[in-house]
Amino acid sequence: MEKHHIAHLEEQLRDLHTGLRDLASGYEVEELIGIIHKPGWTTAEAELFIGLVESMVAQTRNLSSLQRVLFNGAAKVELNPQPLPPIG
Repeated sequence: MEKHHIAHLEEQLRDLHTGLRDLASGYEVEELIGIIHKPGWTTAEAELFIGLVESMVAQTRNLSSLQRVLFNGAAKVELNPQPLPPIG
């Protein structure tokens, strides 16, 4: 891999890490749980909220799967030596 690709990929991996860390600490689940117990939800609001939470759960599962693929693929990278020229 060329140096500029490595630098770009390293920057992207650090951005990914920061984004995931910020997302994980971006809101308090307990606060949302308290909100869902309050009366006054309309059917439309409840359906929207449920749909968003279900989608977010699915996306986190997809990210976990993608992370496994990334690590499994990276673990298979090996030095790929060029064939030696013929002797003689």
